[in-house]
Amino acid sequence: MHLRPSELESVAAGLGEFDSSEEGHLLTLAEAVRRLPINDRAPVWELAVRRYGRHKPLAQAAGEIGLDLVVARDLMERFAHNLTAVSPPDR
Repeated sequence: MHLRPSELESVAAGLGEFDSSEEGHLLTLAEAVRRLPINDRAPVWELAVRRYGRHKPLAQAAGEIGLDLVVARDLMERFAHNLTAVSPPDR
């Protein structure tokens, strides 16, 4: 799976500050997605781009990609957990 730099930047901006450097934001996001099960990576990333990058409500973002809201919430909770579990990149 390829994460576009523009999408990484828009999701990082939508999430706010969670790492001390711009490069750290992008590495943390990529690692959080990588830690998900393979079948969940694409839907999580599509939700993240719509939810955080484009500032859409989760229900709308889920509907746009054909996901049930309950499933979407579960995926985003696991993604958020991974974001907090990722160690900061070495500087």
